[in-house]
Amino acid sequence: MILSQIPTPSSLEVTAWIGCLFFLVAGWNQVEKFLDRRSQRAVPHEIQPQPLSVTKFDPPVVESLCRSRQQEMGNEVARVRQELGELREERRAAVSELRQKLGKVDREVGELRASLELSHQQLARIDAKLDRVIEHGKR
Repeated sequence: MILSQIPTPSSLEVTAWIGCLFFLVAGWNQVEKFLDRRSQRAVPHEIQPQPLSVTKFDPPVVESLCRSRQQEMGNEVARVRQELGELREERRAAVSELRQKLGKVDREVGELRASLELSHQQLARIDAKLDRVIEHGKR
């Protein structure tokens, strides 16, 4: 009899009760996390990669090693400069030789142009003479 007097909850009421329980459990979880942080009982978090990690460093380089490396680099620079100077001299010699060849070709082309011009003039004179001979022969 007593069971028949208890009203049956609707699906909306059941959903509301389940939602309330969910928010109650979630809230309790957040309160526990807050209390753990306040009391520093929480497990320490480790950030990866460590931004400020301290590493061992090599001891300073001795001055004699620096001087020997500087001497080696100086010798290397001098060698490269010498090679560069030799390459410049070779290039200048090649340019000079090329200019001489170009001057010779330019002179020869000029002579060929003059010769061609004279040939054209001669052909024009011969053509004019042939025209006169042909005119004279027709009379």
